[in-house]
Amino acid sequence: MEGFNSLEINKIQELSQNLAFIAGSYILENVSKVNEKMYKDNTDGNKEVVTKIDLDIHEKLYGIISKDYPDHEVLSEEDINSNNIDYKKPIWIIDPLDGTTNFSNGLPIFGSSISFVFNYQTEVSALFIPSIEKMGGKCISWSKSNGILVDSCNFLFKENSNISFVPEYLYSNTKLIKKYNKLNFLSKDFRNLGSISYEGAMVILGNGKSLLCNNPKIWDVSALIGIFSEQNKAIYISKTGKNNKKWNKLKSMDEIYKNIDKKSYRIGFDIFFINE
Repeated sequence: MEGFNSLEINKIQELSQNLAFIAGSYILENVSKVNEKMYKDNTDGNKEVVTKIDLDIHEKLYGIISKDYPDHEVLSEEDINSNNIDYKKPIWIIDPLDGTTNFSNGLPIFGSSISFVFNYQTEVSALFIPSIEKMGGKCISWSKSNGILVDSCNFLFKENSNISFVPEYLYSNTKLIKKYNKLNFLSKDFRNLGSISYEGAMVILGNGKSLLCNNPKIWDVSALIGIFSEQNKAIYISKTGKNNKKWNKLKSMDEIYKNIDKKSYRIGFDIFFINE
């Protein structure tokens, strides 16, 4: 299968932005309402929170993608019945509402993540997050040809902060804190906000120094993998479960997409997203 030309990628990027705003607008319309918590079995066999809003957004986005690109596959956190995903073919990977627990408790720290993947590469990314700067939230999008755009405008990176976003387990393990503090990827000022999309957006915008994810699922990080391949940004990976961690700079997205577990959809690596 041949690749996509710049006009096609621009069209896909425009659609990804629209999808992100559709998702984000619907989330914001409902965040102040009472949203009943339900529970579903996730890909690891554990229970996790889901709301009707998660499912509604999935249906909205799936319907639009299927109409515009009926030959493309869709992998969504809310529809994980197929274990035969081929990341070489055109596929949309979406997390309709990342930060459901925050959302269901009325806490406006969440995001929506959209990515378009082809031939083991993230080709287009879009993230929606709430914003204190403007009504309706903010959309960060990316493609190789257009670079990083914020609300469809070219983005000028500002000075980085000293906040690092880390998994919750780092707070309670003194040995791990000492170990990770030796890495120049991290500051000593840790935060965990409960949404990888939101935390990743904060690092992209310069409101954070780095984001550490512990063997995340592909829909948590697919969009970020594209954005952090951009100039002055970097991704480091380390095999999950190794006691003596060796961090290597990601050379190609193939390393991620060819390593995804078919059952759990975890990428098999701990991963750092940083501004260099």
